[in-house]
Formats: sequence, structure tokens, C-alpha cells
Amino acid sequence: MTETQDLRRQMHKEHQELRILQEDLVTAFEAFCEDPLPHHGERFREALEHFSASLERHFDFEEAGGYMNFVVDRRPHHTAEVEKLRREHDLLRTGIERLREELSHDLVGSEDLMREFKKDFVELIRLFGRHEQAERELTMDVYWLEGGYAS
Repeated sequence: MTETQDLRRQMHKEHQELRILQEDLVTAFEAFCEDPLPHHGERFREALEHFSASLERHFDFEEAGGYMNFVVDRRPHHTAEVEKLRREHDLLRTGIERLREELSHDLVGSEDLMREFKKDFVELIRLFGRHEQAERELTMDVYWLEGGYAS
């Protein structure tokens, strides 16, 4: 197996794992919103931390692990797309931090705080979905339409 095949397979595997963790996170969010008991809030926090940790490992793989560098080095016409994805990494990190901060407050005791928390969660999930889709499309373009990373 070549290095480029390994990179593509690793991307696919990580995206699968993140989709599973995203579903766990959404399920925990729904349970907390439907019945905001402390154990549901704790379950949401745990799901958020698992999702966040996996997302950080994924970002490290893309940024430091070479995926994005491979794309830019070998297919420089995709540089703008790669830079947009890198900026979105920061936006996703910020969204997770915002949720953590909101969870430190009494959401149950304030309709306004709960409404803001829900809005921020939906925004995070939407951004994540768009981001993952853009990454998949870039991978398809580079591997399937442009013949991989080989020069």
C-alpha cells in the first residue's frame, strides 16, 4: 500500500468514527433538551469531550500529519480550499469551547441561556457537516478525478 493510499484510508476511517461520535453527541443533546436532568447534562458533557478529543486528533492528522500539506504540495490549485478547511478547524474549536462555557451555567434555570445553547449546538453540528462534506469532496477530487497525489 502506498503512502497516499494510507492517507486516504486514514481519512475515511477517521470520518467514519467522527460521524458515529457526532450521532452520540446529537442523541445526548436531544436527551438533555427533552429532560434536562443532571445525568443527561453529564452525558452530554461526556459525549462532547469524546467528540472534541477525536476531532482534535483528526485535525492533527490533517494539519500536522501531512494530509493538507500533501494536497497543497502536489495539487497547489486546491490551496484556497485547504486554507478554508484550516480556518474552519478554528471555528469548530471555538464552537466547542462556547458550548463548554455555556454548560458551566445553569441552563435549566434560564430560557435565554438554554435557547442560546441550543442555537450554538445546531450551528456547530451544521458547520461540522459542511466541513466534513467539503473534505470528502476535496478527497474525491484529488484521488479520483485528479489521479491521486502522485506528481
